Amino acid sequence: MNIFTEILYKKYSQNIAIEKKIVEKKSLYQNILIFDSKYFGRVMTLDKVIQITEYDHHGYSEMLSHVPILSHGKIKKVLIIGGGDGAIAAEVLKHKEIEEILICEIDEEVIDLSKIYLKKINKGCLNNSRVNIIIQDASKLIANKELKNYFDLIITDRPDPIGPGKNLFTIKFYEGIKNILSEKGIVVFQTGVPFFQKKELKKTNLYLKNIFKFSGTYLTVVPTYIGGYMALTWASKQTDMAIDKTLTKLMESRSRNLSNEEANQTIRLLNEEFLISGSLLKTLNAEFIADFVGKELDLVTQKENQSDSEEFR
Repeated sequence: MNIFTEILYKKYSQNIAIEKKIVEKKSLYQNILIFDSKYFGRVMTLDKVIQITEYDHHGYSEMLSHVPILSHGKIKKVLIIGGGDGAIAAEVLKHKEIEEILICEIDEEVIDLSKIYLKKINKGCLNNSRVNIIIQDASKLIANKELKNYFDLIITDRPDPIGPGKNLFTIKFYEGIKNILSEKGIVVFQTGVPFFQKKELKKTNLYLKNIFKFSGTYLTVVPTYIGGYMALTWASKQTDMAIDKTLTKLMESRSRNLSNEEANQTIRLLNEEFLISGSLLKTLNAEFIADFVGKELDLVTQKENQSDSEEFR
């Protein structure tokens, strides 16, 4: 039996037995492997790093989508940066009030393979009439002046800060995001596992604090994203997600646009396992994040040009 070994970290890894290799292909940007496993179902990896699995992606895709959508309440236009597997778009589509979803994916092969082999994950949403796909580097998209203040929600399903992915962790990137975000819009980011990626979380929170009026962090758990809790950061020009309401109340008042089955599933997930109330968000901002953020932004920027290879492969 073949074994897949992830190589994200130098001295810590995970192995998954490959029950059946579905496809392996070298794109212009990366090596793509899709295989079936016993405990995680279908798995997609990029350059030997797990991106998504059939059985545990919900803790990631649901938390990146439903939390900001339900906190805001009036989101119509959504940009997903990355997300070529379609999992996040599938969650966003559960909200009937969403009018437009734009997926900006740099690797067309990820889109094409996901349409064929990840249907159980994306529910065929990549062919949905409300979903538009653009194959482009996100750094170019956010520089488009015609998109100024356009999106109500931006979800950055970005990779780890390795190679080209580093461009999605810079001050210039966050400033570009602010430019295309509506005045009351919300942006959320994948920001790594704090236990292993302290620098990633620290820098992101410092940058967001200096660029946006409101920002913060909430947590989720995805078993194949090894290292414990995963940090998801958020920011907005005018909307404070850290309000004194629980997500349960938000769900009860706004889930009417979901089908009964979809609403019950999302409420159960947020209420039982991943519930984060406004007060807890504030606690995370004030206490938990303080351990990682540090004191001054310039302490981070002084080291901006140093290689991140010490933390990664």
